[in-house]
Amino acid sequence: MKDKILYIGEFPPPYGGVTIKNSLLVGEILADCDLETFDLYRFVREKPKALSAAIELIRAIRHAQSICVGVGHPHRMCLIFRMARFLRGKAFLGNITVFMMGSGTPGYLREHPRYIPDVALGRCIFTESEQLNAQLFELGCDNARYLPNFRKSSGACEPRPTDDVVRFVYFAQVRPEKGFDTLAAAAQKLNAEGLRDSFDISVYGSVVDGYQSEFEHLLAQIPNMKYKGAFDAAKHDVYAELNQYDASASSSSWREGMSGSNIECKFAGVANIVSEAGFNSECVSNGVDGLLVKPRDVNALADAMQTLISDHDLLQRMKWASYRSHIHYDVATWKQRVLDVIG
Repeated sequence: MKDKILYIGEFPPPYGGVTIKNSLLVGEILADCDLETFDLYRFVREKPKALSAAIELIRAIRHAQSICVGVGHPHRMCLIFRMARFLRGKAFLGNITVFMMGSGTPGYLREHPRYIPDVALGRCIFTESEQLNAQLFELGCDNARYLPNFRKSSGACEPRPTDDVVRFVYFAQVRPEKGFDTLAAAAQKLNAEGLRDSFDISVYGSVVDGYQSEFEHLLAQIPNMKYKGAFDAAKHDVYAELNQYDASASSSSWREGMSGSNIECKFAGVANIVSEAGFNSECVSNGVDGLLVKPRDVNALADAMQTLISDHDLLQRMKWASYRSHIHYDVATWKQRVLDVIG
């Protein structure tokens, strides 16, 4: 790669799906490139300096030979395309590569079709789902390519043996849309059926505003469910933490991109029980490395959990299948493919 790349994105802190992926893209895939970065979070962290940051961004776009964009909201991506077209001309848009995070871009472009011609001229729109590629193609963007959500393989953990007590983990923001209330109801159902001593559940994640009282009420009713707080990935090893468990358990109805926690469970040797919502079915193979359930369906989630509680051999096979599949989500697997596209 000879051209100097301007990478416009959102970088830590905070540590979240978008900022973690941008850090991997810059620090791993583009590590050997001539690279300049611009952190859009500067407009949030340094609001009094927003004008000077905007001037700096304009100058960077004016002098860039090629641009990579990694943002969490399609509006920001579209604004960067518009800025580049205004500052550099229509022909320059072919030098822009987008790393699309989340699932909102097709919907946003349908609502704001004036941006489609610009986005369609980009060099490549990397998405985390083949479903998204198909949706973009229908909108006239035939420049979409698949690039999964990924992580570094260093520190990946082989599955631990399954003990008498099956250990489930909930690893997401604590809110009803993410399926916490469904998980709580499933746990109560299993306890009522006499399985209380056969499983436990650890809950990680920040509690969404307005849900704390309900969360504490539910937690108090389930003796084998414990709250571990919000996990700090900047200070602790997420693979080692997750490796203590046998399976994740969630029944989210949240429409998001390729869930980072699903991917991290693979690197930790943990099976996934997840809902069919979003793109989970592209990440979890039902009956192979996990189980798919209907979103927010208490009985379906309880049945899936009971399946693994009652069949430890199946659970262990799923854990190993999940671990072996982590190679597909290793950043090193995709490095050259991305570089070949960027040119």
